[in-house]
Amino acid sequence: MFENASIPTPARRPARLIIGIAMAGSLIAVGSSHAFAATASGTQTVTGTTQAGVLSVTAPGSLVLATLVGGTSTPATNLGSLSWTDTLNSATASSVTLAATDLYYAAGAAGHINFTNFTISVDQAPTGDSLDTGAVTAGTASQTLTGADTTPGTTFSAPITLATGNTLTVGTWTQAGNKITVGVPAATIPSTTFTATIQYTITG
Repeated sequence: MFENASIPTPARRPARLIIGIAMAGSLIAVGSSHAFAATASGTQTVTGTTQAGVLSVTAPGSLVLATLVGGTSTPATNLGSLSWTDTLNSATASSVTLAATDLYYAAGAAGHINFTNFTISVDQAPTGDSLDTGAVTAGTASQTLTGADTTPGTTFSAPITLATGNTLTVGTWTQAGNKITVGVPAATIPSTTFTATIQYTITG
């Protein structure tokens, strides 16, 4: 009886130890999953260089008027899409002007049409790009060219203003609705091709 009483005791103790180790192992596993949670980050430097500021103006290279009929005025003819760029960012207000020579064929009153017979209808709604800053104001809606025509066919008229910016104006702008009307003197030589030059200038 004494021997029988002593045998079960060591058999129960190892069982309790095994259970304890298994439970402890499970707790360690749960704790280790939190320990490995981590984040990492990195940085990237981005650089860019702006181009030099520009002051430029572009317009269609040529234009054909309706037939010139002596004693009448031509229909208003679109001068095409005029665009200009001011990216100097110099806080100086820019402006765009137009000047023109006579419609010229030959010397003599009947051989040219003076620029004082030209009327320019100015587009009153210049448009800018979405990233432009500042504002642009159109010139007077209807302007007749003036000036001393010292050398017919070569001398330019006094410039008229098509649009002006302000000291904050930076970007590219467009006028697509400028038009020209020409009054043709009755004595103008018939069946003849006359040629003029229109000059656009931006200052700023």
